[in-house]
Parts: sequence; structure tokens; C-alpha cells
Amino acid sequence: MTLLVAVLLTLSAGPQEKAKITVDASEVPDVQEWANKARDLCETWYPIICEALASKDFTPPREVRLVFKDEKKGIAYTSGAKITVVADWIRKHPEDYGMVIHELCHVVQSYPKGVGWITEGIADYIRNFKFEPKPTTPRVNPKSSYKDGYKTAAIFLAWIEKTKDKDIIRKLNEALRTNTYKDDLVKEWTGSDVDALWKEFVATQ
Repeated sequence: MTLLVAVLLTLSAGPQEKAKITVDASEVPDVQEWANKARDLCETWYPIICEALASKDFTPPREVRLVFKDEKKGIAYTSGAKITVVADWIRKHPEDYGMVIHELCHVVQSYPKGVGWITEGIADYIRNFKFEPKPTTPRVNPKSSYKDGYKTAAIFLAWIEKTKDKDIIRKLNEALRTNTYKDDLVKEWTGSDVDALWKEFVATQ
């Protein structure tokens, strides 16, 4: 059984959050086929991400727009429920559907005020450990920092989840969404502050 099938079966018993996914590739019609596949992917993964990042009294956006732009720099970015994708990136990296999953996480997160490394870390956690899981956990450069966010922070968060607090993603997500996050919470939940946790984590690499 694949992870995707397992996740879908697990979630089938619970509430599903669906959204209308619309695509606009009018500016770059050559990527329309890729855009349609991205839309289909979002339709499948939106309820999965909503379940993974659920919190009390929160309703995720009901409509998500994917807009493809004829730009040469960057990859993608999210504003509210609108994901803008740089067409030149996908022309050069047609396999990178994980980028769409990362941005879709930002739509669901809807944090009023994010904490950079956590916001990006959670989005890449969903991408790397749910959408694109590897047989073995990737390693990080010991000279890097959790403050780098993205994949480095994702691997760090996965380690905290495995070794310190299995609910760390849910707790961080809820704290950021309710704008109640403070660094002391991590120590309260795990017994160590973030810097001490990072030092312990790096020693395992």
C-alpha cells in the first residue's frame, strides 16, 4: 500500500475539506497541461493538508487559484488563497510538483503572522514527509541552521516529532494560526529550548 493510499484511507473516516481549484495559464499557454495536472494534484491533496493542519474553529479557504506567470525569476509564491507559479521554473523543472504542495500548505496555514523557519518548515515537512517521503530521513549540513527554514527546518521538525513530541506539528500550527506562538512554548512541550534541540539534533547527523 502506498503512503498516499494509506493517508486517503485514514482520512476517509473523518471530515473532508474540499475547495474549488481554478487555474489560469492564459499568459503561458504552453504550460497548460502541466497546470491542469497541478490542479488535479491540488484537488487530491487539499483535504489531506487540511486534515494535517487542522485546528479548532478554523475553516480553510474554499477556493484556491493557481496563476501561471511569464516570469523568469523565482519559483512560486502564495498570497492568501492565490498561488502564483513562475512558468519558466516549471519549463526547466517539469517534475517539481512538490513545489505546488508546499505553496498549497501556505494557503491552508493562513497564519496571521508567521515565524519564518516554522512556517516554511511545516510546509516542507508536508512536502518531504507526506507527499515525497523517502525510505530514509534526509540528513542536513551540520553547519546549517533551523532558521534556514524549508527542508532543513522540515527535517528538524520531523526529528522533534519522532524523539520529543509527536504532536509538535499540530501544536506549532495551532499556535501560529491563533497568533499565540512564543519560543518558550517549545521548551514547555519538549523540555528544551529550540537552540538546545538543534544542537542535540545536529549531533545525530
